Amino acid sequence: MRNLRKNHHYVSQSYLKAWANNHNRIWTYRTLVSHSSVPEWSQSSIKSIANHQHLFTRSIVGDDSDEIEIWMDQEIESPAQIALSKVRTDDSLSKHEWEQLLRFVALQDIRNPERYIEQLERWKLDMPTIIEKAMQTALSKMKADSSKGRIPTDKDNGDIKLIPIRVTKEIGTESELGHLKTEVLLGRGVWLFSIRHLLTATYKVLNEHTWSILRAPGELHWITSDNPLVRLNYYENGSYDFKGGWGNEGTEIFFPLSPELLLYTQVGNKVKMNNVTRVLARTLNRFIAENAHRHIFGLDPVNEMSGVVPRIVNHVAYEHEKREWETWHVRQKKLEQEY
Repeated sequence: MRNLRKNHHYVSQSYLKAWANNHNRIWTYRTLVSHSSVPEWSQSSIKSIANHQHLFTRSIVGDDSDEIEIWMDQEIESPAQIALSKVRTDDSLSKHEWEQLLRFVALQDIRNPERYIEQLERWKLDMPTIIEKAMQTALSKMKADSSKGRIPTDKDNGDIKLIPIRVTKEIGTESELGHLKTEVLLGRGVWLFSIRHLLTATYKVLNEHTWSILRAPGELHWITSDNPLVRLNYYENGSYDFKGGWGNEGTEIFFPLSPELLLYTQVGNKVKMNNVTRVLARTLNRFIAENAHRHIFGLDPVNEMSGVVPRIVNHVAYEHEKREWETWHVRQKKLEQEY
């Protein structure tokens, strides 16, 4: 019987190897630490970072399944390895290889904890409206199909089963009429559905952009992080945020490919950027660092990093976050079983 995959990396190990030494260790700067005595930069093994136990495991009738983790590996990570290797050695990519590379880039954007936290806040605001529209659509289908003597089914979206959802009917004792109550658990299941949906269809908008590959100038190296895709909205006079979209006009999207190469586009701009100044490169590195969740990675330590992203030294917060991820699977599974 096949062993269940339990240790799930939300940043690909094959990606991080570009910044690692011959012993697969990478310089790491942590944005949250338990004590001030923790060194600002330390070397970590790639196998031990940017991962959590059962992050993408789903519970099916009480049993654990790693089908999403396997799907991401077999359908996206593994096929992209040729494209990653070629782009890092300055070889040209075919159209198909570009598509594989950009799907891999999209994967690195949406499956990390920072993205989950960001989406969770949006789901809390949007989910009531989404449920209401879905219920109205379902009722309309039922009415339309009632004359045909069958119950309508949704064959086009089998991934809907990933969402923990509970529908109950409430009918008063003195009435034949009632109403349906729909509850959705906002957590891992909705996240897995979102990942499948975005990486099946939505990511294709990235293929429409004009991409440049920028070489780091001089002795400067690109850094990367545990949230490596930057979606920058830059307004004016230093005003900016990282809430851009894959298809939003004007959003600048960039992704470090290696310490030497960085993938860049501005949505709507069809002109390629051929080179980058040292000043701009340092600015892009600052954005990469600020966009990080808990880890910044470099080929070498960056001495001024504490001035760019000051560390949070908080033992209570550090231990709380550690426990939250250690108990993630148990808590999510218990809630999912109720649905």
